[in-house]
Amino acid sequence: MKKIKSLEVKSVFRVSLILGAVAGALVGVIIMIADFVDRRFLEGIVTLFLAPILYGVVGALVNAFMAKIYNLVAGRVGGIEIELD
Repeated sequence: MKKIKSLEVKSVFRVSLILGAVAGALVGVIIMIADFVDRRFLEGIVTLFLAPILYGVVGALVNAFMAKIYNLVAGRVGGIEIELD
């Protein structure tokens, strides 16, 4: 068993930003289609552009904060144990 002793906060932020933006883009497309069906064209287009930004930034900030908390806790009680082949 190996332990994850700490996480690099910058890398967690960077990866979370990209994954959040991708998730936001998917959600934005779904909401845009639903808004187009309801004839709310402008709202759908705005959502398509804002959702990736909001999902990416908010998700990255939350995950970076959680990585920092993990580093503090793992330093005191030990890290997450994983098994590698």
